Order: sequence, then structure tokens, then C-alpha cells
Amino acid sequence: MPTEEEARRFEEMMTYKEAIFQICLGFSRNLSDAEDLAQDVYLRAYRNVSKIHSPYAVKEWLFRVAKNTCLDHQKKRRVIQMLQRRVLNPPASTNLGESLHSTEREEQLKALKQAINRLPRKLREVFVLRLYGDASYQEVGRTLKIKEGTVMSRLSRARTAVANSVREALDGQKMG
Repeated sequence: MPTEEEARRFEEMMTYKEAIFQICLGFSRNLSDAEDLAQDVYLRAYRNVSKIHSPYAVKEWLFRVAKNTCLDHQKKRRVIQMLQRRVLNPPASTNLGESLHSTEREEQLKALKQAINRLPRKLREVFVLRLYGDASYQEVGRTLKIKEGTVMSRLSRARTAVANSVREALDGQKMG
């Protein structure tokens, strides 16, 4: 049974549901997975609410739980996929049919998702927390335990890399 203070902190956490969902969506890039991950985040948060030592750290702590939950999910998914490839050894598939019927907007979103996915982990974490989680530079810094200047630097590099990657992908499609 949580204390009254822990119950208040958990209730405060619930005000960040949309931001947590957006963070999960940013990491998973799948609506269904993001919904499941957001539920997992709140389950973990409820179980560990007593670990919050400062009432001012609730948002950063919750964002850290979200980031770690998503990274754990990605690790598990990679292991499962690796095992499936080894066991089933399926032939390489192509999305040729899908790409022929997709709209320009879908191609742009696909290029964006791929660009975010290709970012190094440190850049992707800052990018997702800032843009999907709508966290301030200070909140991102506290969540990731890095300096605010480092947040700004990584975010700038991430934005540049994503923009260049999307531009190259879309230019390549126009030529091809």
C-alpha cells in the first residue's frame, strides 16, 4: 500500500500520460507497441514510486523509466528476432509492392522513422525525449544525467543528421 505522498506522486505522473506515450512511440515507432510500453512504464512507476527522493524529480524520473522500458523492449525484440532468424532462416523479404502503392506522405514518414532509427543511441534518446516527450533541455539533461549543454549539442547533431538522412532518402526516391 503506497503512502499518501507516493499516491500523490503517482497521480502527478498520470498527468504525463500523453508525453510518455509519445516517448514510447518515438522509440518503438509502432502504435500498438507504444500503447503496451506506456502501460509497462506506469506499472514500473507504480511499483517503484517509493524510489523518488524528491517531489521535484517526478517528471524526470518517469521519463527515465520510460526510456529504460523502451530500451529494454528493443533489446528483447532484437534477441527474439535474432533467434527467429536462426531457427526459421526465412528468405529476405522485400517491401517492393508496398512501396509502389504508398503515398508521398507515407514515404516521408518512413524516411523520418528510418532516420531516427539510424541515429546513435545517445542522439536518439535526446531527440525522442525532447521532440516526442516535449521535455525541456533541463528535463532531458536530468533524465539522462547529462549537462544541458550536452543536451543542446546532441539535439543539434540529431536534428542535422535526421534532416540530411530524410533529404537524401527522398531525393533518392525521386531519382529512382
